[in-house]
Amino acid sequence: MAKSMEVVPSGELQKQFGRYSDEAMIRPVGVSRNGRVRFVMVPVDEYERLRRRERVAGRVEDLDDDTLEALRAVEPAPECEEAEARLGRA
Repeated sequence: MAKSMEVVPSGELQKQFGRYSDEAMIRPVGVSRNGRVRFVMVPVDEYERLRRRERVAGRVEDLDDDTLEALRAVEPAPECEEAEARLGRA
């Protein structure tokens, strides 16, 4: 279950940094300025987990001809076809 994010104004964060940095170890702490959340404090292990999940997407138009041809030539492995048949998709 996701933990709800506490939101704190930046001025309050400056006054009570220790408190909110401890709180950020338990749940995310959003830091606002002029009523708008500008960033979120999270533990470093959570930040690293999110970084590992980062994905880079590209457009088909940006692929060179050799890569496109290699993608067109890909054949599914036999076990993929078996799984598709079990699911009634083949």
